[in-house]
Amino acid sequence: MVLAKIRDSLSTMPSNFHKIGSYILDHEQNVAFASIYAISQAVGVSNASLVRFAKSLGLDGYQALKREVQDEIKHRLGPYDKIALQELDSLPEEKRLQKLYMSEINNLRNTFDKIQPETIETMAENLRTARRIFVCGFGASGYLAKAFEYTLISSINKEVTLITGSVSDYAPRLRSFGVEDVMFIMTFPPYSDEIRHVAQVVINSGGRLNLFTNSASCPIYHLAHSIVRCDTNSLLLTNSYVGLVSILNILVHLVFLGTQDKSIEVRKQSLAMQEEGYSEISKGR
Repeated sequence: MVLAKIRDSLSTMPSNFHKIGSYILDHEQNVAFASIYAISQAVGVSNASLVRFAKSLGLDGYQALKREVQDEIKHRLGPYDKIALQELDSLPEEKRLQKLYMSEINNLRNTFDKIQPETIETMAENLRTARRIFVCGFGASGYLAKAFEYTLISSINKEVTLITGSVSDYAPRLRSFGVEDVMFIMTFPPYSDEIRHVAQVVINSGGRLNLFTNSASCPIYHLAHSIVRCDTNSLLLTNSYVGLVSILNILVHLVFLGTQDKSIEVRKQSLAMQEEGYSEISKGR
């Protein structure tokens, strides 16, 4: 996360950057919601210095730094803090629903606005050309990874392996990952420690790493070959996954269209097996 990154590198920063970093760590709430002009005056530096500081952290500029700080503050809030912040408990039911609807719509819109079409096309091509496909997620992301795995094996005639659970659970599957394979990792705050291990195995093996996350503060962001950043703002709970689910759905559709004949055949075989299974079950009743 960006605040931890600032904290870790503060002692080695040039004096001007040290001054900015110290202020951000001591006044994160101000930084999250004040303008660049207000912060530059408070710190005693130029606007350009704030922009250069943000870029030294690998961000596009000061506004990106501000959004990262906002995201960290939001993710630290519990459900009751978020209710108070949004005043949801004092609104009539209709207004609550409207706020919740708009929050999800904004997550979806912001996710799509940030995506480069080439990134999605590259991910789809990785799915088509890889020898084997690995899908990884832990915690809540593990359930979405499992849904993605199921959709893929229903549409693609390739081996798809799910990486989730404890290290001892996934190690026997992960050890076979090779240079011709592709890994799709989805991870959102709080980031699990296991993703560092999985990502490093992929990089050491020479395979392709595709990442779905919310921020450049993700600990494996710098390792990924292709990245989709999903807005995950939630008015109550930890993360919203509407952006991620939509992107995964689009990816599968792109792969299906690119390998239409084979994909249709895979679907037919899956449906035939389902019918056979239900037929056998009905016989035993």
